[in-house]
Amino acid sequence: MILKSFLIERNIQLLEKYNIALIYGENEGIKASLKKNIKNSSKGVETITIFQDEIIKNNEILIKELSNPSLFSSKKIIFLHEITDKIYKQIIDCLDLTNEDLKIFIFSPILDKKSKIRNFFEKSKKLAIIPCYQDTERSLIIYLNTELRDFKGASHEIINLIISNSNSDRRIIDNELIKIKSFFTNKIIETSQLLELLNIKLSRDFDEIRDASLLGYKKKVNLLLGQVQFQTEDYMFYLNNLSRRVTKLHEIKSINEDTNDIELALDMLKSKVFWKDKPVYIEQLKKWSLIELSKTLTEIGKVELMMKKNSMVRSDVLIKDLLINVCNRAANAA
Repeated sequence: MILKSFLIERNIQLLEKYNIALIYGENEGIKASLKKNIKNSSKGVETITIFQDEIIKNNEILIKELSNPSLFSSKKIIFLHEITDKIYKQIIDCLDLTNEDLKIFIFSPILDKKSKIRNFFEKSKKLAIIPCYQDTERSLIIYLNTELRDFKGASHEIINLIISNSNSDRRIIDNELIKIKSFFTNKIIETSQLLELLNIKLSRDFDEIRDASLLGYKKKVNLLLGQVQFQTEDYMFYLNNLSRRVTKLHEIKSINEDTNDIELALDMLKSKVFWKDKPVYIEQLKKWSLIELSKTLTEIGKVELMMKKNSMVRSDVLIKDLLINVCNRAANAA
């Protein structure tokens, strides 16, 4: 039985009648959220986590866990992670061992239409299967409205601000929600406090420099670099921010090479670009080739490795040099 992920997120009790469920797809944020909700709705129940590699190394580990009753409670939940068709037979063999007190939740990466496990679950009315596709702008708005429904001040503007500041990444949004719920205990969101809490000024400042660099605007980049203070402790924020944008441009460019239509390529993305960011994306895509974007991602990786290996290195200098290199590469391509 195919179930919609957003419906299960809203009401995890919909899974109660299923002893086994397959949760698959590229959206790690939704999968993590579903696992958290399953755990929260099963307080006092023993939970076991097993990865596919463990099952491959020890073929009996899954059967043993299913055969042995819980020592701590009357019920048990087994979470299986990174499951693919490699252990299809082991998964099918264990289905009859589940019951109301012994449940299995299988978490898998992307499974194509030819996947044996996916096909088996889709054809069964007794088994649940939940595809977790990349979020759209609309799905994130619905998600945040649901999560913040008890908070005053969670306006449409605030919701859009959180999405934009998180680069539409569900995992980042979930971390921001934890901060918001922990800080605004009175359930009243103050915009000025939210901006400070989520470091939105830092994000906006860097977004401006990042976009100018990717557009090859040398004068603007030099001006902004002279105005902004890069904090050493935030170097991973800067790198991740730049890496996410270049990765997204690379993804769009790959699609565009087949379609030769940037607008169409943007619409074909599973993880949609926020509407107000589209004009900047389009201008940046005009500057960059797929090869140059790949080279930039490699350079970002080298800078990250350098920072992690050498604690004495000036991270702020490396970030500035990286942005200047990116800017020069974009300017030379113009």
